[in-house]
Amino acid sequence: MRAISNQKKLATGKKKVCDDAPDSLSHICFLTSTIPLDFDTDGHTFHYSPIDPNKPDLEKILVLTDIHIERFQLQKYPEISLYSNISLPSGQSLPVPIDNAGILEGKKILIYLFSGWGDLILMQPAFEALYSKYAANGSPPQVTIACNWVDNFPYPDAPFIDNIRTNIMTLKDFCTYDAIINLMPLNHQKSMDRSMLERSLEIMSLSPAELQSCSPHLYPRPEKVSKIRPVTDNIRRESGKGILYLNWKSRLPHKDAAPALFFDIARMLKDRYTSVLFKDQAFSRIMQSEISVARAPIMNLSHLINDFHDTIAALSLCDAFVSVDTGIVHAAGALGIPGVALFGPFPPETHISNYKTVFGIRSDFSGKACQEGPCLETHCGCAETQYAKDAVSPCFASFKPEEIINAFDFITRQSRHLVYEDRQALAAEGAA
Repeated sequence: MRAISNQKKLATGKKKVCDDAPDSLSHICFLTSTIPLDFDTDGHTFHYSPIDPNKPDLEKILVLTDIHIERFQLQKYPEISLYSNISLPSGQSLPVPIDNAGILEGKKILIYLFSGWGDLILMQPAFEALYSKYAANGSPPQVTIACNWVDNFPYPDAPFIDNIRTNIMTLKDFCTYDAIINLMPLNHQKSMDRSMLERSLEIMSLSPAELQSCSPHLYPRPEKVSKIRPVTDNIRRESGKGILYLNWKSRLPHKDAAPALFFDIARMLKDRYTSVLFKDQAFSRIMQSEISVARAPIMNLSHLINDFHDTIAALSLCDAFVSVDTGIVHAAGALGIPGVALFGPFPPETHISNYKTVFGIRSDFSGKACQEGPCLETHCGCAETQYAKDAVSPCFASFKPEEIINAFDFITRQSRHLVYEDRQALAAEGAA
């Protein structure tokens, strides 16, 4: 069986097959193949068996995104056919755009997207507002989120979400939904002054006034906290200090900072905090080697981490954080952990304005590609370094530890950190 792994690859240079799709299906594509395929994403393998060209079957037609097509280089396989639109047999219909769906109370709504883990956290208030809007008028809608994070979806038990599934599905499954909210355009519309939350509200035909809260919120799983808490309690007991989480790496290399910058921060705050690190095993090995070479005072707790739910639990037991712009920042903000987020290609204003405990700073670097502000580059890398994967972007290289410490001192004075039990008590009060 031919496998297609979930690794980022360069586009083939061909015309994107989804360019001429109708607005409601923008950046959504349909696939048939004469060879078997395996799509691996977030711990899930989606198996595809070849279609019989003489017997079309809705179960043998896949629905997926243009991002999948680019990352998996699907256009280079002659055995694969891709379509931007498709005709259905009598009695079958695609989910209709939410604006044309009429009454949505009790209906099955598919929210379709391909996003970062942190973006899912930032958009949480919009999903909650959508559910509340229609639930208030009668039977609540059945909301399914189709995304690229299934095992690691950050709030899987939220009462306003009926189901979470992968954004690769059969056409038969796709047609079981009454209405669709297609958030795929968010990946292709960069904004200097509007957040992912604001733009998702617009697509959902919701106003900011319909938000119950502008601030996302996360609650770690108690069993995950119970596993990690003895370790953090012991660190506090032996050191007599708070716990500071440090993170200088993102899944996108042009958003990484120099390790030395964070080692300086750890040393400057060592009288008040024990600095810790927890990442997945691949990143942990790289970052531990950097720590060891520099003999930096940072304790690696990555052996406690098996998934993002462990990460949320571990972060909830920290007192503060400093991190580059990545999903950790959104998780910390939604948990109420005070700290500093460092930004390069994106403005802090559109990413963390909904988090009261997060102080965002961006360097004042101005280069050829970003003379008028952040470059807003998501995946390609930093133009200033000729897109080198092992070079630190000048945005992050220009940060000074002193300015980060000043921002850190400000936000930790202004924000009262809620320990895990306090947050659980507040959640119980809100549910009562």
